[in-house]
Amino acid sequence: MGEARDSTLSGKVLEFNPIVNGVDFLDSAISNLADSQDPRNLKYAVLHLQAAIEILVKVRLQREGIKHVFDDPYSVDLNKFRQGDFRSVSLSAALKRLDRVAGIQLADKERGALNFLSKERNKLQHFGSTSNHEVVATRAAAALDVLSQFIQRHLTPDAPEQEVAHLDRAEGLIRGALTSIAAVSWARLTRIGPELDAWSGIVIHCPDCLQMAWTFLPHEGSSRCHFCGRDWSQEDQLATAVEYVENVLGESRHVAVKDGGGLPIATCPECEFAALVMVATRNDPNTYLTAACFYCGFSTNKRLGSCGRCGTPTLDPDDGICPNCLNDLVARD
Repeated sequence: MGEARDSTLSGKVLEFNPIVNGVDFLDSAISNLADSQDPRNLKYAVLHLQAAIEILVKVRLQREGIKHVFDDPYSVDLNKFRQGDFRSVSLSAALKRLDRVAGIQLADKERGALNFLSKERNKLQHFGSTSNHEVVATRAAAALDVLSQFIQRHLTPDAPEQEVAHLDRAEGLIRGALTSIAAVSWARLTRIGPELDAWSGIVIHCPDCLQMAWTFLPHEGSSRCHFCGRDWSQEDQLATAVEYVENVLGESRHVAVKDGGGLPIATCPECEFAALVMVATRNDPNTYLTAACFYCGFSTNKRLGSCGRCGTPTLDPDDGICPNCLNDLVARD
């Protein structure tokens, strides 16, 4: 977070204050993203975008006091801060501190966009990523949109005069990148449109690239995303239901457990596995009114019933009790 310094052959020192450093990483990320068919460029697009977001979030946190950007606030040292010689807080911890000290809180879906980027960064640094260009470009666009909103709402207001031009430049870079990514995505969606129109079942959002391009049919070879190519037929179907809820619906398992609830996944009335999720479809993209089972493939946009005893969905909307509960009551008699 402090000034980054590097000696050159001429003996001069390169100095970048945090805001300049953050925008510089952003510029590099967007440049690499524009040519991310090359795996090397894809790697640096992810690494540099993650760095840009982390730095700019800490710039806002720093306005609440430099101690907040230290991993251990009680170890704050002004000289170490000026030299950049200290362990800074992680991005996730920085966001929590912003919530606590400044009342700045991201929505679940916004946190999800940043979390995906963090996971990709970690994979690239330690294990290597298996994500392709389409997935990373779409997810990077989501993260860029979150960053744009963060800059507009929390960085630009009351920004020091010396930061304003850099923030304006960041906004310009993000607008250009989002326009470019949207144009490429639209062209690809238009190209695969006939394939999706010909599908006899439902087409839903892919939990990986988030595009409405998954020809949904669990366990079947045709169950794949036509946008990013992800083959969903070989995946753990119960885990995929969770992935859909977290990535597409923006629900957080951590928050749900903390609040004493659970993720919006119900027991399927057909197969009785806990894999039934309300989804949006290509035919009805603006509402999540279709029930789809990620285990057996059952789907309906008709109203389901609910067991008054255990809450399990039932096929008949007029049923007040599910077969299992009915059998249990009969057995007791």
